[in-house]
Amino acid sequence: MHRTLKGIITLATFAAAAACGDAGSPTESSLVAPPDAPVMARPSRGLTFSYTQSSSSATAQSSLGGLGKIDFAGSLTTGNPCVDVTASHTAGSSDVTVTVTAASTGAACIQVITFNNYQGSVSGLAAGTYNFTVIHDLNGSRTTAHTNTVTVL
Repeated sequence: MHRTLKGIITLATFAAAAACGDAGSPTESSLVAPPDAPVMARPSRGLTFSYTQSSSSATAQSSLGGLGKIDFAGSLTTGNPCVDVTASHTAGSSDVTVTVTAASTGAACIQVITFNNYQGSVSGLAAGTYNFTVIHDLNGSRTTAHTNTVTVL
């Protein structure tokens, strides 16, 4: 057993020295994978989201699949402009749900119908077909605003 372990350590030392080149220190090529080597990494899922307010027009609800992502747009209507609009998402193997939430800023505010027009993207998705849903959460009241079957490339 001792002789076999010594042989493995010697072989590993020889391989490490060969990777380091003549100078005995790691070379650039020994530290990174070759440029044509496949990199197997699981994409991270991320959400980007932004919104603007309008008192005159709402953005139609929509969603569209792309390369590793789903782009979406829509509008959440509130009774005044004193809200912060945020979004969160969940993604499973075949379902992606975005929840768009309007929360009062607590400021005194004039009552006027406000269209909180948003756009966003869920990225890092594997290729496939997804059931995409947008939920609006206004003061704790949740409604389904949009559903679509989306193909991600």
